[in-house]
Amino acid sequence: MKTEHLIDMLARGVEPAERPRWAARVGVTLLVGLVVAVALVAISLGVRPDIGVARMPVMMKAMFAAAAAAVMLPLAIQLMKPGRPLGWRLGAVGVFVAIAVIATMTALMGEDAARRMEAWTGGGFPWCLVLVPILAAPTAALLTWTMRAFAPTQLTMTGAAIGGLSGGIGAMAYSMYCPIDSVAFVTTWYVLAIAICAVLGAALGARVLRW
Repeated sequence: MKTEHLIDMLARGVEPAERPRWAARVGVTLLVGLVVAVALVAISLGVRPDIGVARMPVMMKAMFAAAAAAVMLPLAIQLMKPGRPLGWRLGAVGVFVAIAVIATMTALMGEDAARRMEAWTGGGFPWCLVLVPILAAPTAALLTWTMRAFAPTQLTMTGAAIGGLSGGIGAMAYSMYCPIDSVAFVTTWYVLAIAICAVLGAALGARVLRW
């Protein structure tokens, strides 16, 4: 049998490969992670009792966290497959952080000198630094499982993107509990909590994403 005939036989009946529905998979993963995080808040922490009156500040905090997740999402998607340039996606993360810093400084300058520290720290330890990473863990686990199927090669960077994206989801859920509505508090400590998630993701990415 000639090689050409063998190739023709193997090629018969071949159907086009189905395009991976990665967008739907990632979307469902994020939605499930958010639902789990909200359930954890409701069960373990409890929704703030005045959420009906304070619904606007809560919504603003949730929208800020969602914006952080939205900034991290293109970076995470770009890292799903090897060989893709990151381009503007890293710059977008830097711009978001810069905007948060400017918002913090502007908000603090608008406060009385006697109240600046309270507005910045909330009058105590910013527990979001601990609670947001915990709430982000379910989303991070689900995203890691999803990302492994795409065989990323930049494991540390991919882990950081997963951590940052998951941190934004966790912060969205945390906003239902967070009793502090200060702009300076949110733009400082929410961002740092998400950054902690990114650092943890980077540290674990080289291990859990290896294929």
